[in-house]
Amino acid sequence: MRTVFRPFWSYDLPGTEAWLADMAGKGWLIEEWNLLLRRFTFRKGEPIRLTYQIAYGPYSRSPIASSLAAEGWGKRLQQGKWCLFENTQPSGQIKVYPSRKDILRRNRILSYLFMGILVYLLLIALIPLLVLGLTFNQDAPIRIQPSPMWAATWTAAALAVLLLVLAIYSLIKLRTANRELLQGHTDMKKPPATPKPAGTTIARMKLGWMYAPDRLEQWLEDKELDGWNLYKVGFGGTLFHFSKGRPRRMKYHADYQVVAGEGYFELHQEAGWTRLYSSPFSLQKWTLWSRENPEHAEYPELYSDPLHRLKHARKIAISYTLLFLPMILLYSLNVSAFIDSILRDEFTASQAWNTSIMFLSILLFGSFAGRTWLYYRRLKLQ
Repeated sequence: MRTVFRPFWSYDLPGTEAWLADMAGKGWLIEEWNLLLRRFTFRKGEPIRLTYQIAYGPYSRSPIASSLAAEGWGKRLQQGKWCLFENTQPSGQIKVYPSRKDILRRNRILSYLFMGILVYLLLIALIPLLVLGLTFNQDAPIRIQPSPMWAATWTAAALAVLLLVLAIYSLIKLRTANRELLQGHTDMKKPPATPKPAGTTIARMKLGWMYAPDRLEQWLEDKELDGWNLYKVGFGGTLFHFSKGRPRRMKYHADYQVVAGEGYFELHQEAGWTRLYSSPFSLQKWTLWSRENPEHAEYPELYSDPLHRLKHARKIAISYTLLFLPMILLYSLNVSAFIDSILRDEFTASQAWNTSIMFLSILLFGSFAGRTWLYYRRLKLQ
């Protein structure tokens, strides 16, 4: 028997699956796993060529699907929501694989968590750096006050640095893994580049439009009626390029999809929609669609069912609330601690600065989440 410790195995599932197949090719067959302790146990046997696929979701609580069984898949191990499938066929001959949808959803939630931790730690580090910068610019000498709590301070700082490194590493690994999991998936293909048209062109920036996508859609449609035709979206989806042309009756739709289903792009393109932009970010999967509407014709809708679009708006509001709420709560706790310190001790400029920065951060992230719920409310009242 042989036990291997693999702490970040779930961050790179294709790599873990290739590793298990390589171990089987060397005669080490997976016997059991302890996912909580990140340990994989192997037994020595005859070398064999196997294909592995790790799935997450309802597979551990239900029988294997007939389509997977017909393709030669069988359950090797399962624990909690994780399930390891095994196949004796080479990967090039397998046409049906277990779904990756639940794994991608799990990776998205983890990305939200680590992104929140990263932003929080960076902003926390920015405050003392700004205070030090202001202090160095003053003529007064800098005096370090001895304190018995310096050991705790340096320990907390070291833990914060370790957590920062873990957050950055996790975000990079999750993003790389998602790209590999979505290889060949249509939502990873970028729309074709549009050359710059001749004539007058302008560029306008719209920051934070994803918190109120209906306002963006209306703004783009009004620009088209004024003769400014959108031909490109760049700089992370916030810079919109227009060329001067004829007034057009256009319909725009900003669609939020974590993972586009099979045929998602083909279905909308066959209905006459043109994809102008797809965000490359794992946290915000936005696609901007456009379609010209002839005069006296009804406006086409990407989602003809109002209830479907309302559910879509609620999904957006919930996603961004889950992203920003942890940061709002953490900053609120820090503001309470600063205010308590101000009330108990002498009021200083640095305490006022720290409290102001924290309060502004709460307002900023709160406004982002609040705007998504206002968007949901506007659609609900229509």
